[in-house]
Amino acid sequence: MKKIIHILLLSIFLSGCTALQNVGQLITSPTAPPPADTQTPFASATPIPTQNLFATSTSTPLTFTPTVTAIGAELFTPTNTETPIPTAGLPPGALSGNYFTPKNVGFLAILISNNLMYWNEGPCTPRSINISAFVEDVVNTHRVLLFTRLREKKNTLNVTEWNSGAIMTKADNGSFNYNVHTFNLRRYFYFKEAWLEYQLVAMTEDRDIIGRTGIYDRNISLVRCLPILSP
Repeated sequence: MKKIIHILLLSIFLSGCTALQNVGQLITSPTAPPPADTQTPFASATPIPTQNLFATSTSTPLTFTPTVTAIGAELFTPTNTETPIPTAGLPPGALSGNYFTPKNVGFLAILISNNLMYWNEGPCTPRSINISAFVEDVVNTHRVLLFTRLREKKNTLNVTEWNSGAIMTKADNGSFNYNVHTFNLRRYFYFKEAWLEYQLVAMTEDRDIIGRTGIYDRNISLVRCLPILSP
């Protein structure tokens, strides 16, 4: 009988231990699940540039060395070199250093019949001017060309282009003459009062230049004639 009681008490004791183990499992904090697999960052061959929000752009100036080229220089050579006369444009040597200084080479004298010429209707005279040239080399001078243009007196920047060169007529005394009219001048009707600038060039039969004057710029005036109105 005592043996049975001992067995029963042992069973009850073992059952209590099992219950206490279950209760301990309930009280114990659960173990956190293992972390999920995280993606490994992809290694890029080219790193993404970082932007500097405070950066300021600095301009790099462009530098160059200008080439100075005289306008129309390819059409002319130095004054001391003989050049064929052009058929149009500036007179020979117009871009040389003595452009505004009349300097006669190959000419003895340049004569004009008057230093004033009128245009427009009215009684004003003269209406033309005769220009005569006497050359040094009468034998070899085959032709003398007369170049003319107009320049406004009040605004000297207002100037016409040179004419293509008028052929002067050779007289028996060896002089070369030309009678200048308004129809020989370009756009003369735009000028109320202007200077008639001119230059002469002498050349041989082979078109070699043997004489050249400077630019005469202030000895002939072109003036618009104002007709007299009747009362």
